[in-house]
Amino acid sequence: IEPPAMSTLHIDAGKKHKVRVGDILGALTGDGGVAGDHIGKIQVFDTRAFVAVKREHARAALATMHNGKIKGRRFKARLLPA
Repeated sequence: IEPPAMSTLHIDAGKKHKVRVGDILGALTGDGGVAGDHIGKIQVFDTRAFVAVKREHARAALATMHNGKIKGRRFKARLLPA
């Protein structure tokens, strides 16, 4: 069985933190982060967000979130198990 093509990145930031899809995309792709075509669907809920990232670039996306900020604030992020 082949593993899924995308991994899911869980970020503890959401609408209550005034975070939008574009903010997350900008945080992931800015300053030499992950290329935009490696990112899939982004869903933002009240207190969390989920980002689909190509499996081979998931660790880089996680490192970008740990080292970067969204709207000037740091938020916890983790990869969900497949």
